[in-house]
Amino acid sequence: MAVGTSPDQSAKMDRIAKLTLALGGFMLLLLISFPFTMSSGSLSGTAPYLLYSLFLTSVGIVIGISLTWLNDPTRSTETTSSDTQKTKSELPMLSADEKVVVNVLSSNGGSMWQAEVVKASGFTNSKASRLLSRMEHSGLIRRVRDGMGKRIELTVGGE
Repeated sequence: MAVGTSPDQSAKMDRIAKLTLALGGFMLLLLISFPFTMSSGSLSGTAPYLLYSLFLTSVGIVIGISLTWLNDPTRSTETTSSDTQKTKSELPMLSADEKVVVNVLSSNGGSMWQAEVVKASGFTNSKASRLLSRMEHSGLIRRVRDGMGKRIELTVGGE
């Protein structure tokens, strides 16, 4: 979804882009068939060809803009607003190891001891520590010191 647009505005823009694309395609067909319907005597001089190429270029630009809008990778195509779908679209790209940690934490209520995360993920202590530090720095998790251990909690951005 474009920045600053609501899902309703995005849906309206999708309809407009699809309509524009359909009309642009129809105009392109008419413009391509135009020279075949005219007699060779009526197309004398360069002005008709310049006008023809101007219209053809304009239609191509309109089609290109419509296709760009519809295929924009930053746009979200989700129409529902459930929390799980919102957070999945807001999550940054995660590495495979980070996905393992997020899945382990999600399946255990979003909070576990660091030692349990290490055991459940199968990582070594040092690898888990480095990975969790990186995830904490990026805001995906929060580590809370509790006695001799640390509790790992998913943050809102990591759920």
